[in-house]
Amino acid sequence: MKIIDIKVTPLFIPLKEVSPFSANPKRRGYHVLVEVFTDEGITGYGEAIPFTHGAISAYIEQQLKPMLVGQNPMQIEKLWDIMYRVRFGHGIKGISIYALSAVEVALWDIIGKARDLPVYEMIGGLCRDKIKAYASLMEYRKPEEVADISLRWVEEGYTALKIHQGASNAIESVKAVRDAVGDDIEIMLDVNGAWNSQEAIKKARELEKYDLLWLEEPIWPVDDYDGLARLRDKTDILIAGGENECTHYGFRELITRRAVDIIQPDVIMAGGISACRKIFALAEVWNLQIATHSFFFGPGIPATTHLSLSNMRSEWVEINAVPLEAYFIQPALRPEKGYVTVPDKPGLGIEIDEDVVKKYSM
Repeated sequence: MKIIDIKVTPLFIPLKEVSPFSANPKRRGYHVLVEVFTDEGITGYGEAIPFTHGAISAYIEQQLKPMLVGQNPMQIEKLWDIMYRVRFGHGIKGISIYALSAVEVALWDIIGKARDLPVYEMIGGLCRDKIKAYASLMEYRKPEEVADISLRWVEEGYTALKIHQGASNAIESVKAVRDAVGDDIEIMLDVNGAWNSQEAIKKARELEKYDLLWLEEPIWPVDDYDGLARLRDKTDILIAGGENECTHYGFRELITRRAVDIIQPDVIMAGGISACRKIFALAEVWNLQIATHSFFFGPGIPATTHLSLSNMRSEWVEINAVPLEAYFIQPALRPEKGYVTVPDKPGLGIEIDEDVVKKYSM
């Protein structure tokens, strides 16, 4: 089998929001579909981080595609190494790794289809038949809006909520949500690096009374691992991070510096399924929890779910609770009664809705 083409399609599919409306909905409407075609008629699907969709699409088309056409897609470790080495001159993290991740996920889809096996069967088998989904919230302008939307997602069946609020009202938002949903719902807070290390210690102490499941990326810069380690020593709240880290080499630093209690690799940012399996092994060695990051809607969601279902330490899948106007993968893998599972079909188990892709392509 040989790779004969790689196609990258940026999409803009708006979120289907209801009141209260989030502060920046347009940013989450961008998506990048990656398709890898073979000479045997098998196509693999991947997804790239879309925030610089022109740059990442160009990197895949101009840098990775010429190297991969003619290669055997079944040789995934070899192709991972080829893509990883070429990032020299393009930056050792960021777009070069995100592009690699998107293509690598598509290769796993091809292999599963060729072998007539779901991806989870090739990477350890199911450890459970479904996994808990938490509602990952958009950012809202006011704490009362966060509380209102949180009640909506609880009514939809979610038993855990992750709040994305910045420095201006993070603590007030957590209080408002806890007051609204009660003590039986898990709450996580992600401030996307809103505080310096001294501020984070003070804020964490204020947050302890609200019984957070974890506090995510509290310090800027997010790779201030010494600052995170100091914070861990000063608070009882579990510290989570890693969505912006790349490959098992990067996670080695995050883990050995004792920066977090919970690691959060993102399959379409950290180096694909292969790298995430190695990251999971590091977490097991260091006895850390895993909560994968997956704030997107395309093939990255089934890839993440296959990974999480085939690992004993991964308990959660992140779901952007706000639906899209239309989904470009089928099934869309939306939670049912607070849980997500994957089809027992070959590869990722999904198909692309070509009508949606045609309508919303940029």
